[in-house]
Amino acid sequence: MSDGTVPDPQDVDILMTYVTETVGTNPQGWPGGWPDEIEAAVIDTVFSIRARYGDRGRGTGVIGVVDRWRSHRGGTADDLDVLARDDPQSVRSVLRNDAKVAGRPKADVVQDVARSFTAMGIRHAEDLRRDPVAAKQAYLSVHGCGPVTWAYLRMLCDLDDVKADTWVVRFVRDKVPGAPPSEASRLVKAVASTLGVDAYRLDHAIWAYRRGV
Repeated sequence: MSDGTVPDPQDVDILMTYVTETVGTNPQGWPGGWPDEIEAAVIDTVFSIRARYGDRGRGTGVIGVVDRWRSHRGGTADDLDVLARDDPQSVRSVLRNDAKVAGRPKADVVQDVARSFTAMGIRHAEDLRRDPVAAKQAYLSVHGCGPVTWAYLRMLCDLDDVKADTWVVRFVRDKVPGAPPSEASRLVKAVASTLGVDAYRLDHAIWAYRRGV
């Protein structure tokens, strides 16, 4: 294991071999995020916590929640001020999903994230990409939001990262036992860098592979 800042080169080599044997060196299948729609990205991020993602176009799972909001917004959703100021009951009515995180409705957490971001001057996807440090501070200040889902929000907004969720961590621990999520993230990023591929694409390929084992 590493010292917590730089992954152990031996662990990187071990994981590289495992990646090559399982998902290959040219990972495919990343469904894309919401690079120009931060409202959609925030909703996707929060509702994805311990949830089934669903299928695009079928109105199911997390993607169904996102689709309902985008339809409500006229097909585009890139102004968090709209989401932050909307009536909470109206938001819940549009999203039509009663799931909770940290004991609170996810719809309420979504609005809290929107308010936290707009308080920092972050309204559009480009604002998040321009000032990721302030955005991270704003996101993590909301109860129920943590570093793993922050990484996922970055990915959805077209920033390269790794969401070290259960399946990605299990994949890494197959070969590096006991690796915590932060170490798993660093190792996957290191392998992606060595392969010359986007970390989020490798993340998705690992997630899909390990989930299906």
